[in-house]
Amino acid sequence: MKLLKTIMVVSILSTGYAYIRDSVGVPMRDGIHLGTDIYYPVTSLPPWPTLLQRTPYDRGWDSLYIFLITDVFGYVLAVQNVRGYGDSEGEPMVFLSDGWGELQDGYDAIEWIADRLWSDGKIGMIGVSAHGMTQYYAAGAQPPHLVCCAPTVAAPSLYHQCAFNGGEFRKALVETWLQGVGTPWLIDTVCNHPNYDSIWSVVNLREKYDVANYPMFHISGWFDLYTDGQLEAFSELQSRFHNQKLFMGPWGHYAFGAREQGDLVFPPNAELNELDMMNMLLEWYDYWMKNGGGPVPPPKVKFYLMGDCDTQDTTYWNHWVTADTWPLPDVNHKSFYLRENGLLDTFPPLTDEIDTFIYDPANPCTTYGGREYIGLDHGYGPIDQRPIENRSDVLIYSTPPLPSPLTVTGKLTMVLYAASDRYDTDWTVRVTDVYPDGRSILVTDHILMARHRHGFDREDSLIPDVPDTFIIDLWSTAYVFNAGHRLRVILSSSNYPRFEKNPNTGNPFKRDDSVFVVATQKIYRTTTMPSHIIIPVLPSPVYVKEKNLRNCIKTKIEICSPSILISSRVRLYTDTEGKQKIFFHIYDPTGRKSQSFTVKVKKGYNYIKLNEIRSGTYFIRLNKQRKGKKIIILK
Repeated sequence: MKLLKTIMVVSILSTGYAYIRDSVGVPMRDGIHLGTDIYYPVTSLPPWPTLLQRTPYDRGWDSLYIFLITDVFGYVLAVQNVRGYGDSEGEPMVFLSDGWGELQDGYDAIEWIADRLWSDGKIGMIGVSAHGMTQYYAAGAQPPHLVCCAPTVAAPSLYHQCAFNGGEFRKALVETWLQGVGTPWLIDTVCNHPNYDSIWSVVNLREKYDVANYPMFHISGWFDLYTDGQLEAFSELQSRFHNQKLFMGPWGHYAFGAREQGDLVFPPNAELNELDMMNMLLEWYDYWMKNGGGPVPPPKVKFYLMGDCDTQDTTYWNHWVTADTWPLPDVNHKSFYLRENGLLDTFPPLTDEIDTFIYDPANPCTTYGGREYIGLDHGYGPIDQRPIENRSDVLIYSTPPLPSPLTVTGKLTMVLYAASDRYDTDWTVRVTDVYPDGRSILVTDHILMARHRHGFDREDSLIPDVPDTFIIDLWSTAYVFNAGHRLRVILSSSNYPRFEKNPNTGNPFKRDDSVFVVATQKIYRTTTMPSHIIIPVLPSPVYVKEKNLRNCIKTKIEICSPSILISSRVRLYTDTEGKQKIFFHIYDPTGRKSQSFTVKVKKGYNYIKLNEIRSGTYFIRLNKQRKGKKIIILK
């Protein structure tokens, strides 16, 4: 057992920052104590609200941020090592003691703080990555004195978004991280539970969506380790309690807040520095813990719409978008089918054909980029995939160069009709943006272990050489494929070492399994089994043809960025010569007129700016037409 001493010091730095630090051992329900540093304000008197961070790492914090939290904003900051790390007692348990199982360390820490004389009984949780995961799991335990959270780049479900993606072991992340925090023996603990079972259920917020009624600020990036877990948690909790907030940047875990991501460099508007991040968080905590809360301050959703980084245009992509919900309304799900000669097409196959490749676990397809931040040799995030595209165990399907930009916002799904001559295998999918110069930049990717095609809590062996249906969740993005670019799907059966290589035997899961067999894989492109990818696309430009009542000419209105006005502008086209007046009306969903315009237009395109209109759904009508067209304004 480790001995914990209570130490209280007043820190006065050369910078002039001052705070009181108290180091204590906080008791848990089983009698062990967790090492905790508590920082108190010196510029205000108790009782105070508290921000709690729980961590497997060193408990040290930058003095500037301690000063901001304590003396500027008036919070107590408590930083606690989770069980078995630092000077905390007990055996480390890979977050399994932080949820709502037999041990509930997050719950116990929160309630201990609430019972201190200096506490006002209001506790919020703070922190990124591992610290964010402890927030989700503590919230699932429902501690009475938890007020709000801000989980950042974190997994709400330890199994589904962290340890096993698509049922396959997330090798690079789990092995490298557990070795890095000094607990390599816990890799076997994880691998001894390859199926979703009761040990994972106590750290899966999906099990607690109906009761975890805490305001949460979900912060992540499109190339982060846990993107879709946080999108799901926001959507599910927001639909129940209406007290959630979502912030998604063009970042990965490795370089969160930076312009440079993989092989792309986004414009300066993509940057987020640490101080701005801290101020954004403290505004959230102040609202709920000091100001009594209420309706979530707008915007409820803010995300970065990514796109072509070779252009400087930030009008239609590479800028921030705000909304009231996620997924966005009015998204159409469009199918792109695998076709002959590597074509990816919106029309299904007209003939019955099969594509075949050989997967050899001794020579797995190498990982280039993707949603990782440790354990890879070829970068993270949006990396060029050309090094793997000439492999014999890779199939490639691409659209022709796009005639106009394709705006994709939401979850992508692969519907794969396939067969293997083995009892188990993996299916991997990568989606790329092919630039005109040939670069094939990764946008999203994922995997499915075939035995888990019917659920992650069960195993169903394949019948060799009999085709089956595999639904592969490719996670989500917000990305504009520019005109002249191509959308590409890359299929294989491995993505190593991001994921463990499948030995194809169907034997019980074992990492680094040296017993393996070569598999012959078949991808079906037939009229009855048309393999395809489902893409969430914002609608194409809407054209409204209208007769001008005075001149009997044809006029049409085109809504920029499909049906979403990112820049709050409407593009109006007329074929009349010279200038004429067009009457232009905007109505809210209740039918009340929001704005009216009388604008002079000339032949060709005319841009009309919508002033002082907030984000929301509206209807546009030209002149005296009876039927309007719906638009969504996102600012």
